[in-house]
Amino acid sequence: MDKQRLYLKIIKVNKDLTFIIPAAGKSSRFESKKNKIFFIYKKKFLIEHVIEKCLIFSNDIIIISSPKNLYDLKKIIKGYKNNNIKILIQRKPKGMGDAINIALQKVNTKYSAAIWADQIYLNKMTILKTINFFKKTKSLLTFPVFVRKNPYTLVLRDKLKKFDNILQTKEINYKIKKGESDCGFFVFKTNLIRKYLELLIKQKIILTIKSNEIDFLSSFKFFKKNGQITTLKAGSLKDTIGINRKKDLI
Repeated sequence: MDKQRLYLKIIKVNKDLTFIIPAAGKSSRFESKKNKIFFIYKKKFLIEHVIEKCLIFSNDIIIISSPKNLYDLKKIIKGYKNNNIKILIQRKPKGMGDAINIALQKVNTKYSAAIWADQIYLNKMTILKTINFFKKTKSLLTFPVFVRKNPYTLVLRDKLKKFDNILQTKEINYKIKKGESDCGFFVFKTNLIRKYLELLIKQKIILTIKSNEIDFLSSFKFFKKNGQITTLKAGSLKDTIGINRKKDLI
């Protein structure tokens, strides 16, 4: 057994952390009759890969589902006994910010972690290091980043190299050839983010321009006024890969 596997094996489950998995999207780019989270890859549904990563670190998981995905998700989580996995419904696809806000109303732990349902390549060590760095720095929110070509998101920094903002490149009118991208994984203080996110949604100031969705990432520039937002380098480029199309599977 290598050092990484041994290290992960002795991790104590976090009783103060709840994972949130938004899984209510339409998957319109995936070219499949069923939602991409139900696509079988290496003998498991895509969402199972994500659930099992989360269960290494916490037994508490909240999945946000669309009404259409609910039946199949219920069948999947029946296979994970002795864990506190809940499913909440997002009636309309209003965006990741709305999905996380729905989940936070039911989170009882001190900390929360949001992970996108298609981040099947996010390395377990990257998850562990992010959680540890978040607690060590006592940040409001922490997430891993990695420099890559044609990033789906772009992290901007101030003159001191500290986090300034994060953009979805699909929402801007120019192409980014290379830059820091997030990995679809974020750890944060539950009560404060619940409070600030709810306020931003009510004020309607984190809506995307092109899709008119409530964007979780757009809230970060407002969060930083109330606490430290920190980043750390992810393990590899693979950590950043989200499965939007079948060709993204490697």
